[in-house]
Amino acid sequence: MSAFAYLSNLLQDRYIASVMPTSRFAVEKICSRVDPQSTRIVIEYGPGTGVLTRSLLRRLGPDARLIAIERNEALSALLRRNCRDPRLQIYQDCAGNVLDIARRCGAGEADCVVSGIPFSFLSAEARKGILRDTHRILRKGGKFLAYQTFYQPPGHLREPLRELFPSVSTGFAILCVPPLLLVEAVK
Repeated sequence: MSAFAYLSNLLQDRYIASVMPTSRFAVEKICSRVDPQSTRIVIEYGPGTGVLTRSLLRRLGPDARLIAIERNEALSALLRRNCRDPRLQIYQDCAGNVLDIARRCGAGEADCVVSGIPFSFLSAEARKGILRDTHRILRKGGKFLAYQTFYQPPGHLREPLRELFPSVSTGFAILCVPPLLLVEAVK
């Protein structure tokens, strides 16, 4: 069901970057970078059908909060129907409004921001604005975890992150379609 919903929205929304929801292998790799003991507030950009969202919620403690920002109306509605965890707050909005969303929900600083949005589809100005606001919303020592299609020119994400974050590392999740570039930036 979620793969069908995902594919039907892919045809209508230019901001959906992949032909399939994130694979279990990639989800496990991303979630392994989130420390459940020290993470209280997570913000997720582009949760889509909620594959990663549900895994994050399973990993997080009972006092944690997950703020999901999904711009696609149909995917946002699907996520509301299929994921009724009280720790989850869903906003149908774009990641560029993260500071306003965090202020509205009283989130303060986030411990982790996870992003599946396709930075290569954004203008340089929009990309830098989202990354700058992401840096601002994270606490010192907080992480930004992004997963993107395998090939990304360094200028789309890695180089702009290196201008903001003191530590940026990359890895890959190759057992998925398409293979993914995983980027971790620590404030």
